[in-house]
Amino acid sequence: MKFGLFFLNFQKDGITSEETLDNMVKTVTLIDSTKYHFNTAFVNEHHFSKNGIVGAPITAAGFLLGLTNKLHIGSLNQVITTHHPVRVAEEASLLDQMSEGRFILGFSDCESDFEMEFFKRHIPSRQQQFEACYEIINDALTTGYCHPQNDFYDFPKVSINPHCYSDNGPKQYVSATSKEVVMWAAKKALPLTFKWEDNLETKERYAILYNKTAQQYGVDISDVDHQLTVIANLNSDRSTAQEEVREYLKDYITETYPQMDRDEKINCIIEENAVGSHDDYYESIKLAVEKTGSKNILLSFESMADFKGVKEIIDMLNQKIEKNLP
Repeated sequence: MKFGLFFLNFQKDGITSEETLDNMVKTVTLIDSTKYHFNTAFVNEHHFSKNGIVGAPITAAGFLLGLTNKLHIGSLNQVITTHHPVRVAEEASLLDQMSEGRFILGFSDCESDFEMEFFKRHIPSRQQQFEACYEIINDALTTGYCHPQNDFYDFPKVSINPHCYSDNGPKQYVSATSKEVVMWAAKKALPLTFKWEDNLETKERYAILYNKTAQQYGVDISDVDHQLTVIANLNSDRSTAQEEVREYLKDYITETYPQMDRDEKINCIIEENAVGSHDDYYESIKLAVEKTGSKNILLSFESMADFKGVKEIIDMLNQKIEKNLP
């Protein structure tokens, strides 16, 4: 099992955008030390509200790569449907080259109808556009060139410069956003990123569908390393941890799931993520790992108000990881 961090960058009330991003930078540079056994850090993409103030995660990843030496850093969910695929490929290839292989391309389809409309994308063909964009990006990253001729893109063969440093381009993960995306990923043996806000039943259903689809199409997934995102807030006072998470998530949940009961949704997240006292986190995360088959755990400590408390939890987890190293 490997461990890393992910950053939603919600701008909390009373906190500036500079402070929000500084907290990410401070945490990433902390775990870049050789004393810590965290391997990765990922940046989330979100648009048009303070519930995630990074609209360009590849740009943020580039900044963090320049500050660090050992961590592999990437986009958590670069939305390839609403960006031109050649630009995504150019940026990913450039970071792979300049970081000497430390960049990771985590990507996603577009889940928001508003964003699809805003960026002038055709909603009924969402999945087809996503797949077309991926083929262009993957061709560019693996061969250095792309020449699409499909219903969405048709242009001459172009070279993506610089070509990638890594053989076959940077490591890739795709967000498990729908059954269509999960089945598509299984056919390509692409590892999934399971979303922290999905309930355990949904995560398990996607994992089962992924395995079933791979088996049906004869795809070898023995080396696939899914990753599980987890909201983490631990405190000697369980209620303090839970209230911090409720406060941190309330606006995002209201925005993203307007048709759902907000409190019910947040209570489910609290129950199934690592939220509560120092004894509360293990069983829920162990169960999620078992149900999804994940080999990587990504943690977000951003709901915790006290950075000193964040460092203490990171140090505690680091000691546990170190004890289990081969």
